[in-house]
Order: sequence, then C-alpha cells, then structure tokens
Amino acid sequence: MSAANPYRRHLILLIALAGLAGLVTATALILSLGIGGPISTALIGLISTIVGSAISFGAVTVHDARRQEEEIKAMRASLYAEIVDRVARCANDYIEPWRGWGTRKIVGEDAKFLPSLPLVLPAVAGKVGLLDAEVLLAVTQFYFRLSVLRDAIELVSNDPDTSEAIRLNRVNMIQKRFLSCFDPALRSLKLLEVPGWQQFDLEAAKVYPHLKKEAGSFREILERFAALAASENIV
Repeated sequence: MSAANPYRRHLILLIALAGLAGLVTATALILSLGIGGPISTALIGLISTIVGSAISFGAVTVHDARRQEEEIKAMRASLYAEIVDRVARCANDYIEPWRGWGTRKIVGEDAKFLPSLPLVLPAVAGKVGLLDAEVLLAVTQFYFRLSVLRDAIELVSNDPDTSEAIRLNRVNMIQKRFLSCFDPALRSLKLLEVPGWQQFDLEAAKVYPHLKKEAGSFREILERFAALAASENIV
C-alpha cells in the first residue's frame, strides 16, 4: 500500500497530529470550566491555540520535507534511467560503426545515429536545481556533450558530399565527441546513487547488441572509453 502511495504514512501522521491538537483544545476547555475564572479560561484558550498551531506547522513542515525527499529520489531514478539508456546507445554506436569507420563514405542515412532527444531532463527542469551541485554539474555536462554529438552527426549527414580530407576530419570529430560523452555519463551514474542501479545497467545493455562485443560489465566499458578520452585529452 505504501509503495502505491508514498505519502500515505505522512497523511496518517498529519491526521494523528491534528487529533492531538483537538484533544489538547478539548482538555483546555474542560479545565477552564473546572477552574471557572475568566482569566484562566482566556489563558488556557491561548495556550491551546499556540500548541495546536505549533503542531500543525510542524506536521506540515515535516510532510513537505518528506515529500521533497521522495520527489528528489524519483527524479534521480528517472534521470538515471534516461542517462544510462542514452550513454548505452552512444557506446553501442561508437563500437559499431564509428570507432572503426575506415574508408566508408558518410551518407544522409547516417542521420540514424543521431542521439535521441532527452525527455526526462525537460520534464524535471524546474526541480533539477534540488540536486547536489556535483551531481547537477555532471548531469548537465553529459546532456551538453550529447547535444554537441547530435549537432555534429546532423551536420555531416546533411552535407555528405565532401572531399576525402574533410570526410576524415569529420569522422575524427564525431569519434571524439562520442568519447567526450562517457566520462560525464559515468560520473552522473555514480553520483546519482540510485538503489538497484545494476538492474538499470543490465536492462540498458540488453537493448544494444554491439555492447556484447566488449569485455567487462557495462560500467567497465564506460570506464575504458572514458580513460581513452582522457588519454587523448578529449574534453
């Protein structure tokens, strides 16, 4: 039940606290009737109001804090799922065909290698600032690199008829832009600290067949490509 509605236990807490506030007020009224003095009645009424207000304020504050915590957890998981899918696609396409492109010409159909546009990031843009600074920077860097890669592939696929020298320069540029994606993606995945991340990685790796050609786990592949980028001073 709590999994279906993560705020259920917090709502129960609010109801209990509201009931407590009502009990305090009722007790105060009974005591005021017993004492019978107008000053005592006013004083006890004031105390009851203050106690009830404090309980209500505290309950709402706690509830809002827990709700924000749950929202951040959900946002982290959503970002993780999108980043791991996008970087798995990048690794897959880098392995085949871009890493060993050779003498093949670039054609318009190579636009199929364009990275998919992000869906989660625009949806959570208003709340992404709730992430820690280190996480936010890594995530932002990855999406930026992905956008730059997309622009590069779009450029070369829209204008494929070039000289051999230009073609070689373009292939080299795209290879470097693929490699530039791996380090910020890897840092993002590690810093997001999503429970059960291994299953996310396994599912992403299953979708892209060329990853099976590489030795090691999915993260080990990313680490190897990130190290290659660092060795070539690709930033």
